[in-house]
Amino acid sequence: MSLLFLIFLHLTMGYREVVKPLMTSRDLTTDVICMLFLCWHLVTLVVAGAAASFMRAALSTTWRELALAGTIMIALLAIWSFVVVVRMRQRHRDMTQWIAFAVVALFGLAGHITT
Repeated sequence: MSLLFLIFLHLTMGYREVVKPLMTSRDLTTDVICMLFLCWHLVTLVVAGAAASFMRAALSTTWRELALAGTIMIALLAIWSFVVVVRMRQRHRDMTQWIAFAVVALFGLAGHITT
């Protein structure tokens, strides 16, 4: 459920706060805009894939490895998002993605350990 909420936030707030301004930017070249738009969609696909893996594993324990792969992908997103915030000297309150990814990764890990 936490991933579904994260996907909802990504598609609503992310679109309004990231994609819409990106697509109307006059400061970036078309190539850069297209690359960033692609990256936004790749994150959408990874998060949706992890959500699907969690849902499938919830229905059958034979799919545990798939859920573990989803957990690892989300954990890697959390780590990378945190590293970007620190390296780019951003404020954590402005770049909260790593927190959301970390929470979901911890839920995934807890689900994997308890089954």
